[in-house]
Amino acid sequence: MIELEALENWDETVSLLDAYESLLSPSQQETLRLYFRFNLSLGEIAEDKGVSRPAIADALKKGVEKLHYYESRLGLAHKTRVALEAIDTLNDASSLEEAKGVIPNLKEAFDDGI
Repeated sequence: MIELEALENWDETVSLLDAYESLLSPSQQETLRLYFRFNLSLGEIAEDKGVSRPAIADALKKGVEKLHYYESRLGLAHKTRVALEAIDTLNDASSLEEAKGVIPNLKEAFDDGI
């Protein structure tokens, strides 16, 4: 069931939605936004859109699959996560050497030019 799968990876899916929402169709954007950002149930979304609950579950599944597809090709969510972790490490660094240790991680994450 989509609800259980989505709950297990909720943070990851929201991160992917942040990165790739604009690449989805307007209908997919709205459905995923209502579910993941506004925490509406499948039934609430179905009623709002005038479709069946299984139709919403299918739309969510397809939308999440698209997000994972884009991430597998572009890796923007991963790169953002690496950059944010590096910023946290830099903020907490107590020495210049510790701060310099972050550079290889950033270089590796962004070597493909994105």
